[in-house]
Amino acid sequence: MTMAAKPTRRDFLRLAASASIAAAGGAISQAGEDACPRPSPAATFPRDPRRRKLILVLFGGGTRSSEAIDDPQHRYVPRLSGEMVPRGTLFTNMRVEHLVVHPNCTASIKTGHWEWDDLDWSRPPAHPTFFEAFRRRHDAPDTAAWSFVYASILAQTSLSRAAGYGERFAANVVEPPTIPRTTAEEMDRRMARAAAGSMHAELQAARECARLARSTSRISTAGLRSGGARRWFDRQYRAWKEGTGTTSHDAFLTDAAVACMEEFSPAAISVDFGEIDCAHYGVWSRYVDAIRRTDELTWRLWRAAERLPDYRGNTLMLILPDHGRELDRPGHSGFIHHSNFYTNEGADEGCRRVWMLALGPGIAAGRTIDRPVPITAAAATGLDYLDLPTSPGAAPSVLDAAT
Repeated sequence: MTMAAKPTRRDFLRLAASASIAAAGGAISQAGEDACPRPSPAATFPRDPRRRKLILVLFGGGTRSSEAIDDPQHRYVPRLSGEMVPRGTLFTNMRVEHLVVHPNCTASIKTGHWEWDDLDWSRPPAHPTFFEAFRRRHDAPDTAAWSFVYASILAQTSLSRAAGYGERFAANVVEPPTIPRTTAEEMDRRMARAAAGSMHAELQAARECARLARSTSRISTAGLRSGGARRWFDRQYRAWKEGTGTTSHDAFLTDAAVACMEEFSPAAISVDFGEIDCAHYGVWSRYVDAIRRTDELTWRLWRAAERLPDYRGNTLMLILPDHGRELDRPGHSGFIHHSNFYTNEGADEGCRRVWMLALGPGIAAGRTIDRPVPITAAAATGLDYLDLPTSPGAAPSVLDAAT
């Protein structure tokens, strides 16, 4: 869950780290998921391209490779390293060659072009997204394409201003619930008072804050393209509001994405996580805990794709960070920041070198590719799998390298 209007997303993350996640009791995985069947990997892509599915997952918020694929102990990504990487092809040198900013990188990953030379995210990117390409080619309904984003600054990454595309072919956009500033301030006060007492007092305050957040929350439906999409999402939100589990906004997106897969079986999905951006507060434990949580939630999405009949054996999943974070070196901020948003000062290898894992039918298991590949290649790779062309000038697909 993120803050609305005047409160910033970082304000919320500061509260959520102690209140929202504690309210979950530490449990993210759903009961019974470990027991779902594991299909044998398919040798080739599904013959009929109309059966193919694409799921793009972003370790959004900025994740350094040193806390992910480069960590020999895999402390923060045990699901990724232990269960997913051995079944797919890992690209270890994905390159962020432009502004190291969340919306710019996210849009670039979804279009195949470097988007937004400036920081004006009020308008869509210039080139068609993979959502639009799919819907336009197949004349597919809006429920065939969904973008689950952690904040409103990414809402425009589901459509473009390219001629012949745009609103008519855009994905449905799901944002997490938001809370008013008064709620945030009250949560802050309650947690501050509890911090002076026992651990039990802090846990109790966290539960109270979670209840307060649910009861005062709001939801945006501005990115939903049809009445059917809005009615479905209203049911999801009401169920969440009446629940008692975590108020983590990334967990909310995961639950919504899985429910959407069960309801509509969309062919083009992106889930853009973002709680890792709590690193800006400078607390190492919160940063790595957010990576662990993202790892677990990503695994849940992959297991859903293996479990659901429409996705099993038909789905390509691409997993990558939107960008990294600065290296630990004198005179720099290290994991706390990912360069100056306006000047790009500080954008070092920690920011610019990330990774991508490709999983799915026909993808080579256990392969590692170290050559440089721009993050913009993700869009073309997904479109290639869906048997669709990229827009002129887009980065090339790397699907052949993974098969």
